Amino acid sequence: MLRTLSGSLLLLTALAVSSCISPPDFPSTPNIEFKELKVTRITDPNPNIVPQDQVAVTVSFQDGEGDLGLTNDQKTKGSPYYQDPQQGAPRNRNFYNYFITIFRQNGQGRFEPVPLVDPRFPYDSTFPPLDPEGGKAAPLKGDLTFTTNFDIDTDKPIKPGDIIRFEISIMDRALNESNKITTTSYLVQP
Repeated sequence: MLRTLSGSLLLLTALAVSSCISPPDFPSTPNIEFKELKVTRITDPNPNIVPQDQVAVTVSFQDGEGDLGLTNDQKTKGSPYYQDPQQGAPRNRNFYNYFITIFRQNGQGRFEPVPLVDPRFPYDSTFPPLDPEGGKAAPLKGDLTFTTNFDIDTDKPIKPGDIIRFEISIMDRALNESNKITTTSYLVQP
């Protein structure tokens, strides 16, 4: 009897405590904060292959519904909001959910956007769903690290000696775009 009573008391205490804890109240629009920029040089023993900088940007995020990330099916078979248009048409910005603008410091110390090699192919990308599979809308927070490689060559947009930084934003599946953050800068090594 004592064991049953103490088990019931423990259950009631757990229910009372859990009913006092309310989920965080994050806005519907994602919010991000810059956390870390890590750059690693990748060189190939073949002298004909240009070196690359592997850049990893980590941001902390919060989102009220937790509807962050896109699957390949959502981009190809899902909502027309995310689908990429037919070849030759202007790219659908919503095909991506991770937006990157690269800035280079000019001779006067101001940062200016680095032009794209081909305007049809931005540096933007997509990250997969961060919410639990089949989960219901719920506040979500955490860290998101995005890694990409950039060729370093005098014939490429990013050259040795450049001082580079990145502007980042993300978008949820309801097409709410977060604030923009700016990373720290780094010197591109020769």
